Amino acid sequence: MPQKHPCATPTVLFKNEYKALLFEAQGNSRDYAILMTFLKSGIRESELADLQIEDVDLLHDELTIREGKGKKERKIPLMPELKRALRRYVEERERQDNIIDEETLFLAHNGSSLNPSSIRKLVKKYYTKAGVRKSGVHTLRHTFSAHNVNNGMSIADLQKILGHKKKETTLKYIHLAKTNLRLEMVQTAL
Repeated sequence: MPQKHPCATPTVLFKNEYKALLFEAQGNSRDYAILMTFLKSGIRESELADLQIEDVDLLHDELTIREGKGKKERKIPLMPELKRALRRYVEERERQDNIIDEETLFLAHNGSSLNPSSIRKLVKKYYTKAGVRKSGVHTLRHTFSAHNVNNGMSIADLQKILGHKKKETTLKYIHLAKTNLRLEMVQTAL
């Protein structure tokens, strides 16, 4: 049986870094909505690629993840900033005349579904534009988690939102939040 390697501490973006990503994307409703969805819902890259139009319930402020890891459906509350970003994107998407994949939420410029590779390239583009240290898409999930724990979200609620089977998987964010907060305070001290 292969031996497991100890997990490295996940990378988390500071507030000024994720704000810089959003600032760079604000002129593109789709890209802004994608980044905002990662940062305000904590979903995985594959889950974002699989989102359908019907998974966004703007009336009840919910995002449904139908085929998450473990094939369990879960609902994530839509925060106001994410709701506004998704509404703006969906309104612009409705005016697009070259839609190939009607049901898919996030589309490529040619009207077809965005695949995970395209999503990674898109996110990397905004890291570069924002001058944020090199990180991956999963860093946005870690950022969501650590910042929410730091702001008082319970581990049970975070576990439910992230779709973790085991509480232990979610517990790493307590330490991560404390470490990240300490680093941020040092780096942004007066």
